[in-house]
Amino acid sequence: MSSHLLTKNSSSRSLNLNKSFVLSIIIHLALIFGITFTTFYELPFLKNTPIINVKLANSNIDEIGSASVMPDVSEIDINDNTLSNISLTKKSSLQSNKVKKLQANSIVNNAEAQYLNLWQRQIESAGDKIISENGLSLNNEMVQIIATIDSLGNLIRSEIAISSGVDEIDLLAIRILNESAPFPAFDPLMLEEYGYLEIVRNWNFSSN
Repeated sequence: MSSHLLTKNSSSRSLNLNKSFVLSIIIHLALIFGITFTTFYELPFLKNTPIINVKLANSNIDEIGSASVMPDVSEIDINDNTLSNISLTKKSSLQSNKVKKLQANSIVNNAEAQYLNLWQRQIESAGDKIISENGLSLNNEMVQIIATIDSLGNLIRSEIAISSGVDEIDLLAIRILNESAPFPAFDPLMLEEYGYLEIVRNWNFSSN
């Protein structure tokens, strides 16, 4: 009976060892398969995450993903264009913040001369209408006005630089200026240099 028990215990230990050996092989195979699968197959949940190349011990150097180290020409071109666009945007922004002051004795180019001519015609047209409608009597008064216009032709500031000495005339000048707006938008050549125009002019009010 003792011999039978020893044989039974020996068989049981052998079975346990076999189970452990098989289980160990299964675990190792699962690990190897899992590592290989992770290395050569992009798991769906890793698509939007950084790629990590897992290297097995004593394996050759993994070359997967090495192409990403080399600079991509199209990417460089895009970045260069982006930098260029940023530079142009900054330059455009600086230009748009510049103000050019045009006084009576200022030297103007053709675009500015044409703009001032259109501006003056609008002022005179609105002034004639307002003066005639109100039956105002004028006695050769002179007032100096400042009109600040943005690139779209909007009047953003109107003020009296030198008063005529008559409040009614000063108010009339401001009214004419405000009702004349908006003015023409800037010529492209003007936009290349500035975004605002400050026009300083003497206005003479007379009955003739």
